[in-house]
Amino acid sequence: MNVSRISIVLLAFALTAAGCGKKQEQKLGLQPGEKQAAAAPGRSIEEATAAAVAFLKGHQNDDGSFGTEIHDVGITGMTLYGIAADPGDPHGPQAAQPDVKQILDKGAAFLLANVQDDGAINNEPPMLAIYRTSLAVLALNAIDAEKYKETIENAQKFLTGGQLSETNGNFNPQSWEYGGWSYPSSPEKMGKIEPDLSNLQFAISALKESGLPDDAEAYRRALAFIQRCQNRSESNDQKNVGNDGGGYYSPKESKAGPVTLADGTTVYKSYGSMTYALLKSYIFCGVGKDDPRVQAAYDWITQHYSIDENPGMGQMGLYYYYISMARALAAMGVDEVKTGDGRTHDWRAELSGKIISLQASDGSWANKADRWMEGDPTLVTGYALATLNLCRK
Repeated sequence: MNVSRISIVLLAFALTAAGCGKKQEQKLGLQPGEKQAAAAPGRSIEEATAAAVAFLKGHQNDDGSFGTEIHDVGITGMTLYGIAADPGDPHGPQAAQPDVKQILDKGAAFLLANVQDDGAINNEPPMLAIYRTSLAVLALNAIDAEKYKETIENAQKFLTGGQLSETNGNFNPQSWEYGGWSYPSSPEKMGKIEPDLSNLQFAISALKESGLPDDAEAYRRALAFIQRCQNRSESNDQKNVGNDGGGYYSPKESKAGPVTLADGTTVYKSYGSMTYALLKSYIFCGVGKDDPRVQAAYDWITQHYSIDENPGMGQMGLYYYYISMARALAAMGVDEVKTGDGRTHDWRAELSGKIISLQASDGSWANKADRWMEGDPTLVTGYALATLNLCRK
């Protein structure tokens, strides 16, 4: 694959990883109509984790990266994060195989080889800096926060500096872009800036998990953008806003499309992965669980709870949905979800059971609905491992 082809594929991946762009023809993982061989039934989380780590060990590239066709900082960061999360857990991924440390060290070396002078952790094409740096920070922090402290702190500065604000792009709080993050880090690096809730949730997660103080300005600014991605007219100052409490991709777009209400108003449709991203981001930015914005998002979740699909998107982005779901409910401190039909769900047990049932016999996961690179088994196995780590707790 030549350099230009790599750039095209990477660009398509980044712009569609969480909801951007049209369905692609995938050449990775499962092919359309191809059946995935199921894993042995009744696996425990620990057994599923061990099989997944063994799969990833055999599919790590020589340079330490992960990716079936492309060697990308973003895919590698997500996969390493899935392996490394909660290293102190005696039943976690790092206990699954005796040589996991070698996998992590080799992967971390790849990330460090892509550290830029401005603190970003990024490779080609450079416009994907925010997304890649966020995932690299999550991975390095989980692998060894103290060892990689300087790199993480420099990356934090890059991420906070890349937030759209008065000092980056001359955005004021009334601008719909204010407080958000886009794939490039500044308007100077890309003529058109399009911030979105997916980039924001990655950036906020990286900053929060790597220890950015709770009183940091980045969290306050982010709230302005977050509430503009919620169907709640009391807190969203944009036009054509509904009131179901759910979340969507950006103040200008929903990947589930527009929807026309009974009164003829057209609004952006809420959907599962972005509502969980919205909920988690509110909490990570210091909004209390009793806040009306948080309660509105959680109420949407109780009415659309599912482990079988990404509500509003079907099977598309399913594993991205799973990790967003687990991180949001864990952040909310919820052990059980009581749904609109009166049933009570132990989400950890149900979600882990569903994910394990989807594991292939070789220990991997991949999504037959191959949009947003979920046909790449190394990326999706990283998603699945990170989700199982949260279910274990």
